[in-house]
Amino acid sequence: MSPKKIAKALAGFGAAALIILLIATVWIVRHRSAAQVLETAAGLVPGTLLRAHNFHWTQMKAGERQWVLTADEADYTADKTTLKLTGAVVTMVSSDGKPVVVNAPHADLTLNGNHVTRAYLTGGTIIHFGDYVLTTDSATFMPDEDKVEAPGFVTLVGEGLKVTGVGLSGHPKTRVFQLNTQVETVVTPKKDSEKSKQS
Repeated sequence: MSPKKIAKALAGFGAAALIILLIATVWIVRHRSAAQVLETAAGLVPGTLLRAHNFHWTQMKAGERQWVLTADEADYTADKTTLKLTGAVVTMVSSDGKPVVVNAPHADLTLNGNHVTRAYLTGGTIIHFGDYVLTTDSATFMPDEDKVEAPGFVTLVGEGLKVTGVGLSGHPKTRVFQLNTQVETVVTPKKDSEKSKQS
């Protein structure tokens, strides 16, 4: 078989395969519901209106930035009142100028228009404030009240101090927290070498 005949045969085979692929695509698209097409095209999960990757939200109040929220993924629910986040990080500055950073694998935000009224953080919440780190399984943050509540076991570690307890309420901006029950405190004195380094 000559090279010309081989090239013609391959071209004919390629054209036939392309036509078959086009016909199959048209048939599949026509036989799917509009909801299925929209869901696949937009990468949505059932019950969501919009999915966003590398999500970024800045909450403003009276022209001033209250806090910044970022997440790996965000799903708006169809009723536009809830935002479900994966890999959420909230950053703010406390009243004494120190950074406060909240990390949570999952967060459900309750929205009132474009305003977050409540954030339910789950999957192991970590709050860094100044030289202290607070960890708990889940927490609820009410930004308008600058209030955080955690019903479960809580650990606070920093500057030679470890405090554990059950149930927490506090205010991230003022960095004032209170453990409710079963509170235990362990103080680790600084070694002489550490004291001399700070002198």
